[in-house]
Amino acid sequence: MANLQPIQLTTGEREYFPGVQQIKYEGPASDNPMAYRYYDEHKVVAGKTMREHFKFAVAYWHSFCGTGGDPFGAATKNFPWLTSQDPIGQARDKMDAAFELITKLGLPYYCFHDFDLIAEGDTLAENEKRLQAIGAYAGEKMKASGVKLLWGTANLFSHPRYMNGAATNPDFAVVAHAGAQVKMALDLTIQLGGENYVFWGGREGYQSLLNTDMKRELDHMARFLHLAKDYARSEGFKGTFF
Repeated sequence: MANLQPIQLTTGEREYFPGVQQIKYEGPASDNPMAYRYYDEHKVVAGKTMREHFKFAVAYWHSFCGTGGDPFGAATKNFPWLTSQDPIGQARDKMDAAFELITKLGLPYYCFHDFDLIAEGDTLAENEKRLQAIGAYAGEKMKASGVKLLWGTANLFSHPRYMNGAATNPDFAVVAHAGAQVKMALDLTIQLGGENYVFWGGREGYQSLLNTDMKRELDHMARFLHLAKDYARSEGFKGTFF
């Protein structure tokens, strides 16, 4: 069990959710829409507090990355934390908004894909530089707030390069790129004390069984996962893989 700390309200230079105070437990009789009616983080159930039972985490991608677009129309959301033209500045603004929301909710965890935190660059070297920069800022925010990282992962599906998969892509250059991206995501998760790491193969698979050797493809994917797991363990990661 992680050593959960009290959550401290943490904002940046700008308040993104003005007028919203930290959400508190007020009980089932409360008619306050900005209060918890049933979740009392301090209530002990079967020997543990509700906060220990329920590892509620704010998902970075749903909360701060959704554009409001759909297959029939363009983006409809204009978030105030996305106005900076500098990718690192924009990522810091987004993180200010994120930790303001997380701490106003009083939740102990958050989780992310690598490029939820900061826009992807044109090269792996640029991506590493960007992730290191926002990772350092995330560490400052976590220390100030008491919020912990429940899990990290790599986005191996959004970029067009992954249209035919990542670990199972027929182009080994794409497989290698995915491996480098997972390595950086693992480094970031370890740096921030993440409790878990997630593999989500959103585009893994095959186009047709007519030209697919399933055993070979599964062996390739298993090799990819084992290499990632072995690397993480060699770097001291003791968390769970999903």
